[in-house]
Amino acid sequence: MTVNTGSHRVTLERIKQSKARETVVATNENPKIACRREFRREASNQRVHFALHGAASERLAHGTAILLDYSPQGALLGHVIFEDGFWPDGEFSVSFRITGGQYEGVNAYGTPLRFATSRANLAVRFDGLYVKL
Repeated sequence: MTVNTGSHRVTLERIKQSKARETVVATNENPKIACRREFRREASNQRVHFALHGAASERLAHGTAILLDYSPQGALLGHVIFEDGFWPDGEFSVSFRITGGQYEGVNAYGTPLRFATSRANLAVRFDGLYVKL
């Protein structure tokens, strides 16, 4: 039987057996949830306009997507459709503006965590949020 060393269960077991366990226990009453998200994701289905920016803040690509879920720390954009450009092959940042629904006018920018070209999904960790009034 092979063990997937990248699985959540194996990571949790390694934390329990390591010196880091004491730190986890000190900050969290239940070490079993130490690897879980700090904030719960809220499901959404709102259209956004997004842009991908290079290191010099130039716009590399832009298009539309659906905000699938969000938390205070980040968001997951799905059904990404590029109007211009495509996934960059180097480092980039992300900005998006919600264009409808109850959060219309909210703008966010951040760092990409992961993206899947096969599913056209992009996970973003927020660096900032603002609302244009």
